[in-house]
Amino acid sequence: MRFIDAHAHLHDRQFDEDRGAVIARFFDDGGEAIINVGTSVQESHDAVRVAQDYDRVYATVGLHPHVFNGGKERDNEWMQNIGAEHKESVRMDAFKDATEALEGLLSDAYVVAVGEIGLDYFLPGDDCVTAQQKKWQRTGFVVQIALAKKYTLPVVVHCRPQDVAQSDAYFDCVQIISDASDTQFVLHCYMGNVSVTEDFLALENVSFSFTGNVTYSKNDDDQMSQVITKIPLERMMIETDAPYLTPVPLRGSRNEPFYVQHVAQRIAALKEVDVDTVYSQTIENTKDFFRLT
Repeated sequence: MRFIDAHAHLHDRQFDEDRGAVIARFFDDGGEAIINVGTSVQESHDAVRVAQDYDRVYATVGLHPHVFNGGKERDNEWMQNIGAEHKESVRMDAFKDATEALEGLLSDAYVVAVGEIGLDYFLPGDDCVTAQQKKWQRTGFVVQIALAKKYTLPVVVHCRPQDVAQSDAYFDCVQIISDASDTQFVLHCYMGNVSVTEDFLALENVSFSFTGNVTYSKNDDDQMSQVITKIPLERMMIETDAPYLTPVPLRGSRNEPFYVQHVAQRIAALKEVDVDTVYSQTIENTKDFFRLT
């Protein structure tokens, strides 16, 4: 039994006490590689540092779409005290600084992609992402895709709709990705509806990655299950998004890369194939996408 975790955040502080043990457990039990994903300037530095410290751990660098929303939580990730209320020239200068910082990491041998970048229209409670914030998210996405093109790297996409059933952010994402046919994209933690999935499937440069939320389905005929059935296994990857989105039956505890097996098992059940088939195909897909040797 061999497998790859195509998306994790091993630099997260939740792993500070036992990071080495978590990574060792994954590789001792059949893991082949982990893709460790950055979400800001600082976290991209941290992601690369972990990849440098541990064999068969690779890194991606990028600015998560929420970075572009402004506000207290994300100000430091702009490297300046920038919020949505600041004028565009000030925000663009801050973005330029952040992009240059990311570019300084792209020559590292352990960096295999730009990401996670994209669009995120979800906020908790009754809050909504504003039109201005969406504009900045799109700007950040397009500029970072250009950076990936410059370095001939694939892109890890974070896309989260305000309404899962409507998949609003995904439809906007299709439009942006369709203009970058020479770049490879993987849609991390995919949860688009059937309609937008068909649009993505029409783009040959798009892959789909699934995490622990596939195990949250109440039945085999909900939106997630229908989508998994529709997507060919040849275009799938499996991931944990550790320490988040812990799969059933471990939901409620910290997620870790070894738990990617539960994602594979759920996909195998829905596609009515042996789980080893899921493991072998997703290993091949992930290695090809990230150009792992």
